[in-house]
Amino acid sequence: MRSRIAVFILLACGLVFALLFGRQLYMGRDIPRAQFVEKKLRVLTYSTFVGATGPGSEIIKRFKAENNCDVELLTAGDAGLLLERFKLSQASAPFDVVLGLDQLLLESAKATVQWRPIQVSHEGWSPEAMTYEPGPFVPFEWSTLTFIYRQDPEIEPPQSFSELILPKFALQIALQDPHSSSPGKQFLGWVRAMEGEKTVDFFTKLKPNVQSVSPSWAFSYGLFKKKQAVYVFSYITSLAFHWGLEGDRSFQSVSFTDGHPVQVEYAGVPQTCRECDLAEKFVQMLLQPWAQKLIMEKNFMFPVLHSQVAGTIFEQLPQLPIRPSSNPSSKDLSDWEKVFKR
Repeated sequence: MRSRIAVFILLACGLVFALLFGRQLYMGRDIPRAQFVEKKLRVLTYSTFVGATGPGSEIIKRFKAENNCDVELLTAGDAGLLLERFKLSQASAPFDVVLGLDQLLLESAKATVQWRPIQVSHEGWSPEAMTYEPGPFVPFEWSTLTFIYRQDPEIEPPQSFSELILPKFALQIALQDPHSSSPGKQFLGWVRAMEGEKTVDFFTKLKPNVQSVSPSWAFSYGLFKKKQAVYVFSYITSLAFHWGLEGDRSFQSVSFTDGHPVQVEYAGVPQTCRECDLAEKFVQMLLQPWAQKLIMEKNFMFPVLHSQVAGTIFEQLPQLPIRPSSNPSSKDLSDWEKVFKR
């Protein structure tokens, strides 16, 4: 009899347990699965930003710790390829943040997808960061562009934009391809702003002076550092690397009174984002003083927050006059292609 009672009690307890477990399952049926899955932010940027010496890894490490999330990074070789990389992945796996679009790509970006407006304070920003109306995009770094060279008694750098086509500079200039490089697009826009309808004629006269046309800024600057080119189209902030990190003041820049282009780089959050709140937090983090300092020191670009420049090597860089470049459509590179055929 006692054994039967024990069995009955065990069966009753099991039944009660099963009912309670079933009730919990029923009550929790509407709990989103996302609550039990670590959130993941998908960020698209260019390779040097997250490279071994870039600021990206430290920024992402801190963001992950502060927001208890994961960050998936995807890269394009050059900032000029970001929009194409974005289009290819948009249908299957949308990005939450696109980091590194410059002002020449913003109109194409707006035509590709809608972007979320992000509210940020403009207090203490460098005026150069506001040279262009960004719309829903947020600037996080900028630099003027020019030609960098090494000082040498035998080198007499050009004194004006028009001197770039002089025969004495034959096979001395390293450029970037506007099909794939954002500095390449900047150079094309600069020439168009300066020459207008004579752009093709200028390129025709410039071509004998071009030592190479590279697919990316990193590739062209590598050729320059190997002394295969005398001049390379680059950022004025390249001098901060040579002067500050290498302690080499032989690297200098040309300065034209008729003005230089300025590149402003932006972060954007597409409306198709999946982790939209995290994405906005990430963009806002880029403007925090510690992040701006890190971007300046590791990406070698001017920060948006002007206060971060004080007392650094960036404060010693030449101040070049700015001439906003015209906006070459990513689809209309005909002026370039007529001379520099792929």
